Amino acid sequence: MTSATAASKGRVLPERIFARFKVAVLLGALAGCSDGISQSDVQFVVAGMPSQFQSLRMYHTVPDDAPLGSSAAHAAVRLQQGCEAILRLPGGEKREAVILGSNTAASFDLDAVRTSDGWSVTSDGLSPPSDNPVAFRTQFTNCVSAIQDKYRAEPDKAPFSASMVFK
Repeated sequence: MTSATAASKGRVLPERIFARFKVAVLLGALAGCSDGISQSDVQFVVAGMPSQFQSLRMYHTVPDDAPLGSSAAHAAVRLQQGCEAILRLPGGEKREAVILGSNTAASFDLDAVRTSDGWSVTSDGLSPPSDNPVAFRTQFTNCVSAIQDKYRAEPDKAPFSASMVFK
């Protein structure tokens, strides 16, 4: 083996170690973003879900007045809580979405889907409920209420009465 080959093999080992270290850090970071919801928060979601809801999704969204696409320097934009539900109603399924207007509350990621044997509740986003359970429960309650209120305020969009849907 020549001295040049030996020197290059000596550099390969630290490069491989560094590459593996980077992969381990990345996998650890990704694992930290997965299903960060406690069993008590899952129980809270299931107990608070109206019978008409087939699914509920909570997500981050950019405010309507955010300075997107302009050539000016962008200021920091606080994300808002978006909420979307699929409702099972007498006339079929209906999708309702709302954006909560609170600029002070935290926003969370949540997916809750009704299954044949109950609910599947997960949080695979960057802001799991486990980060702040009290704020999460408040936002969840606000999402459910806002979707119900929006539906009640727009009964003309559906061929059935709102009083029949949310009792």
